[in-house]
Amino acid sequence: MSLQGEGWYADPQDGRRLRWWDGERWTEHTHAREAAGSGRSHPRLGTGWRALAVVVQLALLGCVATSAFVLYTDLAILDFVEELALRPDGVDVEDGVRIDRLMALSLVDVGATLLTGVLFISWHYQLHNSSRMDRSAMRHGTGWTIGGWLVPVLSLWRPFQMVTDVRRGLTGDGAARPWRLQGWWWGCFATSLAIGQVASYFYNRTNAIPEDDFPGYVDLIGTAAAWERWSAGLSMVAAMLAIVLVRRMTRQAVAEPAAA
Repeated sequence: MSLQGEGWYADPQDGRRLRWWDGERWTEHTHAREAAGSGRSHPRLGTGWRALAVVVQLALLGCVATSAFVLYTDLAILDFVEELALRPDGVDVEDGVRIDRLMALSLVDVGATLLTGVLFISWHYQLHNSSRMDRSAMRHGTGWTIGGWLVPVLSLWRPFQMVTDVRRGLTGDGAARPWRLQGWWWGCFATSLAIGQVASYFYNRTNAIPEDDFPGYVDLIGTAAAWERWSAGLSMVAAMLAIVLVRRMTRQAVAEPAAA
């Protein structure tokens, strides 16, 4: 068998599969070969998918706004804690009520994040499952666009891999590497989640503080806000990068013909 450079070729061990040849040797990457006339087909990307791409970008803009509000709330909490430490007499009950109100309102960020996640996964699933993809260049099944977010530990990298899989499918290049933009997006997003978990730990610890230990409560709230401000800032950056990423993938899917 003569191999013309790197690419997907019939697996010498199993003709029902394709295996990636890197130009020098067979790699471990394989892909099921779709039999001709099997009747298996993938839907085309229509105007509904393009409209969904716009909705996803608007939802991401909403996440930028809600994360900015969380950041504003954290800074207000830190100012309150500092004022209470330096000038206890300069803080009254209304200041505490204002902080409580801001903290309650900032919970809208959780809903915005969940809604945006559902929209993004739906958009990503439709793209990965579409006829626009060159399946011989892809390494993962479409189900991972959903399952990759839900499986513990694997969720730390599989969603990132699935975006790379779409790039391979769009270009027909099975060896295509992730966009640099994609790396910054995932790095900011994952770091934001990790820091957010630390902030949640300190917020949850306030539930164990006795009612008469107000200084202890304020100290924990301040510590949580100090961590959460960084999480909120990174979340804003990740959402803005995600908008650019969605626009790039959508433009490429619409403008370029599917690989033969």
